[in-house]
Amino acid sequence: MKLINPEISVIIPVFNAKNTLARAINSINRQDVNIDKIEIILSVDDNLSYYEFKELHKNIRILNPSGKRKTGAGKARNRAIKISRGKILGFLDADDTWSSDYLKELKPIAHRYGVAISKTQILNEVGDPICLLDPKFNIDIKHFGLMPGSFHPLVIKKLAGPFPDGPSQDVVHSIKILRKIRYRYKFPLNAKYELWLNKMSKTAEKKFSKSVDNSYKSWRYYYLNHPSSKQRKTNHDAVKAFQLRINWNNRFIKNHNNERFYEFLAEKL
Repeated sequence: MKLINPEISVIIPVFNAKNTLARAINSINRQDVNIDKIEIILSVDDNLSYYEFKELHKNIRILNPSGKRKTGAGKARNRAIKISRGKILGFLDADDTWSSDYLKELKPIAHRYGVAISKTQILNEVGDPICLLDPKFNIDIKHFGLMPGSFHPLVIKKLAGPFPDGPSQDVVHSIKILRKIRYRYKFPLNAKYELWLNKMSKTAEKKFSKSVDNSYKSWRYYYLNHPSSKQRKTNHDAVKAFQLRINWNNRFIKNHNNERFYEFLAEKL
């Protein structure tokens, strides 16, 4: 039976994801909410078939690109946003997972304020925690510089997207959402977005840090040169956050000693 009006659409961009996708989907199945009201959109960005994964959840939709492939995670997410039917959208990478209380804690916050963001737990390849990004009581733009990792929102559809192109597109998307709203809320106590380190991911490539650095500088320049009297503070906060990320990234490039960025960050936070 086709799900007509899901409450939540979970968007997963997939690219060479067959080894980790089942783990991501199963973390959605373990949520302490009614999973029958969840649709999962697999936004395919490669030449592989993912139809075998439909067996893992009854409300999985496969979105294959009609034209160019290998467009990047941002464009893959944007394609999925357009066809999503949920009132709330969640974003999960194909090699990551959610803690079982993720939706239970974040959904009421997203309904009330428009967006909810959890702590981010960094896990190594075998699932051992190595670093926790925890802003404590609330999430604000400044935390994207103080804790230079990924924070993934659960957000009402009208606030979601579009994701920009290139590295750090998930960071930019979250900052854009926080610039649209004015509130502070109690941070979810236990829920975690679980980011798994993956030797095969783009973030593990040696050139990734430099491409991210260029992206941070571009977005810092953008917010520095697009003043708005209504959003002067949030523009200032965004400029500062990207500058702090540039600083963190430069420290990593100079001192990483063959570590990956999150391993380096775990030692410094």
